[in-house]
Amino acid sequence: MIKHVVAFRMDKKLSADEKTDAMNKMKSLLEALPPKIDELEAAEVGINFNPTDAAFDVVLTTTHLSKEALGTYAGHPEHLEVLAYIRSVISERIVVDYEVS
Repeated sequence: MIKHVVAFRMDKKLSADEKTDAMNKMKSLLEALPPKIDELEAAEVGINFNPTDAAFDVVLTTTHLSKEALGTYAGHPEHLEVLAYIRSVISERIVVDYEVS
C-alpha cells in the first residue's frame, strides 16, 4: 500500500475570501476523484486551522495499491485537470510518498 501526502500553501495574493473559496474548491475537486480513477483507492483532504506561519493551508492524503498505481493516478487526465486549477491558486507544495506495510 502506498500513501501520497501533499501539503499546499495558498497564494498570498488571494484575499481572505478568495483563499477560503479556493481551498473549498480544491477540497471538492480532490474528493471527487476516487470514483473517476481506478488507481486511486481513497482521498482525504483537510483544511488547516493552525494560524502559525509554519502551517500549510490544505493537505491531501491518497492511498494506492502500488507505486505503479500512484504513477497512473499522477498522469490521469482527471487528476491533471484538478492539478491545473490547484497550481493556479497555490504558491508552494510539499510531497511525501511512502510505503505502508
